[in-house]
Amino acid sequence: MGSRDTRRIMGPEKSIPYSLLQTQEKSSFLGEDSSRRDARSAVDPRKYFMSLGVISQAKGSSYLEVGNTKVCCGVYGPMDVQRGSDFNMSCKVLCEVKMAPFSCLVRRSPQPDKQQKEMSRQLKDALETVIILDKFPKSQIDVYVTVIEDDGGLLAACITAAGLALCHANIDVYDLVIGATVLWHNGILYADPTHYEEEYEGREIRSSGSEGGQLTVGMMPKYANGQVTLLVQGGQVSADNLCEGLEVVVEICQRIYNLSRKTLVEYVEQSLEENEDNAS
Repeated sequence: MGSRDTRRIMGPEKSIPYSLLQTQEKSSFLGEDSSRRDARSAVDPRKYFMSLGVISQAKGSSYLEVGNTKVCCGVYGPMDVQRGSDFNMSCKVLCEVKMAPFSCLVRRSPQPDKQQKEMSRQLKDALETVIILDKFPKSQIDVYVTVIEDDGGLLAACITAAGLALCHANIDVYDLVIGATVLWHNGILYADPTHYEEEYEGREIRSSGSEGGQLTVGMMPKYANGQVTLLVQGGQVSADNLCEGLEVVVEICQRIYNLSRKTLVEYVEQSLEENEDNAS
């Protein structure tokens, strides 16, 4: 039987910030000076921070910050498939995206909801195209992504973090996979939207039914002249705007790819230096 600490005031399991209960003033997509609220240009992505080897128990791990969006990924395997599972000569990929209860403004339940299950399925579809499955017969690779903070572009951040963790785990892949997101508002394309921009555009589409939407792409920039592993599009977007968005996404993925590759090279060089120092 559990004991109760009478010296502390036990808070509720679910809590809502008081700011959400206040009278909401009419907001706009752009700021007062008709620019994005974080002072970026329309096609300028947010700042990135990448790190490897953050989970000691995992074979490969990565930590990624895209603005205020923070995700951590751990890769385990390849390992033998469990008994009773379907026999398959190619590798089986298991992906799970879990959002921390404090990752959003409204506290989330620890149990996975519909959004987390859908993101797990989309991440699985993207990684199955990236990993050379035939090299790991009768095996399974587990990929776990924990969302520490969600500030927009979450699926793209999960794809990029998973690609870094796979490379850190020395798992054979065709190329490093990168994710990027763009959004349309009033016919104007905005790269790497924040959570506020995504929510605002979503409300506009539901209320007025105007043209607009969001596009998330996962791709391997150097494999087969830019192989697309995942494409998720929502809303109403014309064909011309969609082609323009794909061009912007490819450019953003190329920039992120160069940064990711530099992070991997620096990590390998640092590991080699540490091994030499330990040997001496």
